[in-house]
Amino acid sequence: MRRKHWLIGSIALGMTFLPSFIQVHAEQSHSHSHADTHITTIDKFGQKVQIGDALPKAKTIGKEKFDQPAKIESNSTAVILNEKKQVVGQKQIKKNTASNKVTAAATRTVTVLVTADEEYRAAHPDWQTLTANIVENADNGFQRDHAIDFQVQAYGNWTSSGSNSSAILSDLDRDWNTGQYDFLVGFTKDANFDAGGIAYVYSSAPAGSAVSVNLDQGATATWHAAQHEFSHNFANSHDPQGSGIQCIMNYDYSYSVDFWDQAHDDQIELNEGWYGF
Repeated sequence: MRRKHWLIGSIALGMTFLPSFIQVHAEQSHSHSHADTHITTIDKFGQKVQIGDALPKAKTIGKEKFDQPAKIESNSTAVILNEKKQVVGQKQIKKNTASNKVTAAATRTVTVLVTADEEYRAAHPDWQTLTANIVENADNGFQRDHAIDFQVQAYGNWTSSGSNSSAILSDLDRDWNTGQYDFLVGFTKDANFDAGGIAYVYSSAPAGSAVSVNLDQGATATWHAAQHEFSHNFANSHDPQGSGIQCIMNYDYSYSVDFWDQAHDDQIELNEGWYGF
């Protein structure tokens, strides 16, 4: 695991008192042309980051669960953390042989802390298994095209707060970003989360964990959103809608493909050294 900066003082600026600074419009339609309008803010570790434009919600909500388990590339043990970040248990994640398109061996493993808010946990009693499958499906493209394996190493009980998706993203960063893991991903059913997903976009290696949040939209739509938001953490922006570019970073295809165009593939290759081992 890469070394993190653990002590940046109490720079966790209360994003809730800067609503106009961090406000991002969460578009609800795929029908218009799109240009990135990133908003710059300061994360918990004092690093200047951009809040990527919020991914629109999926047009339809699919099944709550997967028909079959996701492909898990290696055995691991994830710790379970309570609201105070104390270890209260463990969950074994076992390598399996479920069929999907992943065939290449990973050359880089990145660590993930999965958090779920109170609404999400209430809706999904076995939320740990569900979110692990979401992350593992989201990493299929990373594994296939970039040999990057996303490995869930911890679960946390998050209490989400915020008036919109960008505020809820900042809340997760403020409450759960210890910097111990490469990625911090939140799953939410908060009624104020007005997007399909949202993430920080970094211009250099994060000082802490790279942060994103995804709305519960059924198993399939949520893993597509998670892959899209993880891609933002590698500094990827969007392709313009209506361009015909088939890429998960184009809103026209975000919920239907699991690959990137060449420019975004190159961006991931350029920045993959920010994370993992």
